[in-house]
Amino acid sequence: MSKKKRACDAAVEVLRETDNPAVSYDDWPLLGLIAAKLGWDGSPRECADRVVAALAKTPGPLAKGLGRTGNNRRVRVFRLPEQETDGAAT
Repeated sequence: MSKKKRACDAAVEVLRETDNPAVSYDDWPLLGLIAAKLGWDGSPRECADRVVAALAKTPGPLAKGLGRTGNNRRVRVFRLPEQETDGAAT
C-alpha cells in the first residue's frame, strides 16, 4: 500500500526542481505543477485554491508567510526552509 504524498512534500519537490525559492497564490504555473504531481485535476483556479488550502493546513517544512501581488493584494507565501536562513548571521 503506497503512502499518499502530502501537498507540502510535492511543493518542496517542485520548488527545488524549478529553482524557485517560494510559491504563492498568484503563482498559478507552479501551483499547477504541484497539483499535477499530486494527481489533482481541475481548472487552474481550482487547483490553485486546493493547493494553497492544503499548504495552509499542513505546510510541513515550508515557512508560511504573507506577500503582496503586483496589484498590492495580500496572498499567502510558502518558502523553502533554506530561504529563511539565507542572510542569517553564522
